Amino acid sequence: MPLTFLFRVSALQAISAFLIPLLSCLMLLFVWLASHRSFQPHRAWQLPQAITLLALVNALLCSLLVGIYGPVSIAPTAWLFTIRLDTLSVMMLTLTVFLGWVIMRFSRNYLAGDKGQGRYLVWLCVTLASVWLLVTLNNLLLVCLSWTVTSISLQKLLTFYKDRPAAIMAAHKKFLISRAADLLTLTATLLVYLSLGTLQIDLITEVLRTTHHVDMGIKVAAFLFVLSAILKCAQLPFHGWLLQVMEAPTPVSALLHAGIVNIGGFVLLRLSTLLETMPAAQLLLVIVGSVTATLAALVMMTRISVKVMLAWSTCAQMGFMLLEIGLGAYSLALLHLLAHSLYKAYAFLRAGETVARHRILNIAPAEQPLGAGLYMLALAGLLSALALAGYLTGIDLRHEPVMWVFGGALASSLLPLVSAAPGTHALRQVILLSGHAFCLVLLYGVWHSLFAQLIPSSVLPPQTSALVFAAICLLALLVVQQTVLGYPQGLLSRWLHPRAFAGFHLDEIVTYMTLHIYPARLIRTEESKLSDGLRPNFKKSAKL
Repeated sequence: MPLTFLFRVSALQAISAFLIPLLSCLMLLFVWLASHRSFQPHRAWQLPQAITLLALVNALLCSLLVGIYGPVSIAPTAWLFTIRLDTLSVMMLTLTVFLGWVIMRFSRNYLAGDKGQGRYLVWLCVTLASVWLLVTLNNLLLVCLSWTVTSISLQKLLTFYKDRPAAIMAAHKKFLISRAADLLTLTATLLVYLSLGTLQIDLITEVLRTTHHVDMGIKVAAFLFVLSAILKCAQLPFHGWLLQVMEAPTPVSALLHAGIVNIGGFVLLRLSTLLETMPAAQLLLVIVGSVTATLAALVMMTRISVKVMLAWSTCAQMGFMLLEIGLGAYSLALLHLLAHSLYKAYAFLRAGETVARHRILNIAPAEQPLGAGLYMLALAGLLSALALAGYLTGIDLRHEPVMWVFGGALASSLLPLVSAAPGTHALRQVILLSGHAFCLVLLYGVWHSLFAQLIPSSVLPPQTSALVFAAICLLALLVVQQTVLGYPQGLLSRWLHPRAFAGFHLDEIVTYMTLHIYPARLIRTEESKLSDGLRPNFKKSAKL
């Protein structure tokens, strides 16, 4: 009887694993049929939605089986690729399938009546299918190829409106940056194969864990994967395209900010054992992530457009996620990735309501900062809330120095809320803020403890230099933010605002370099030609 039960469980795991590439192939089959047949709009959406819903049920089943019986690697046949189902892969699979299902349902209403919705649906299906394969494949080369296909299909969605030069230009910069990142990942994959003789990710992890000395090829590969993640996660100064693709359809923005841009973090988490062989690569992640999170947070303070503010928020959040990975806090990075994806999907799909709420806040009574005494009392209350919540959730700061940095980051994010409208009781607000901070940190600690059981953090202690650099950047961000909020007409505010509003002029340098390497070709619209006194001729194009 037990043998029969185990056989059924193994068969169920094999079926659920086999359904992942099967459903991806069905999505691609629909793309092929759609390119050879004409579907009515109301029917064209039915098959992809049904496939996505079935994929969501299968992803939940995979998560349940992994939670009960542990990770497993399954090949449909001996000569096909291997599907790896573990905690990281099933959580990412469930996230991406759920987001894909929501975005597809939203897109059906958003593009109702649009003549190009068939083309949109085709590339959306290709993007979703490639992401499902990316997060579950066990072959490093196939993961890199799936990442490339995802980027190319997303490119088609970003340029959905071909008569908008700004969107075309942003997608052009993204194309060049992404192809450079693809070249880095393919080179790193080749180095891994030459050094270890295998491309199976679970075997690579096992070999690196039992090997005390690795050759230079493995270290270089780790460094190249880090560079690729930096490029594809839109870190400074390669962030401009992420801010300038707002003219794409709203569900495409949600797909990009909630899912695609997070893939770099997933790949680094999948290859965390490889990453730990190169401390310099981890330090690079900490430096780039800290600087990006700090500068992007300052730029956010100068933005009026809600969508652009959300885009800068994505840039900062990606920097913070890479910072966590660089410090070896993999459980926190995964928690951050999942929470950020769900939040950004909601924020972009409800962008209209977000704009309305932002207008209401702008006409609300102005707030004034607290005095020095109450301000210090609020800071003491925040730190006490952090310490008490950490103690109750079992976080020992003596053995987890990384938590000092992230606790400080959480405090710095709550401290700007310390303000009081005229005529209100400021002391009561400070007490309420401390209570809210305690509840928030307590909930955060519970989630941290849970995720620490799902995906353990690095066993190696973080580098002291990396901790110090991250702490300095976050402390500088806190001081500058509070100074600007407290003295909006002060010398620092007047000096910083025009520079932050211009994004510190970092994107202009990358734009010049990309256009110098490979100029973009923009199709001139009828309006621009008529304004130039020319006859409409849609076959001509102009170099920028």
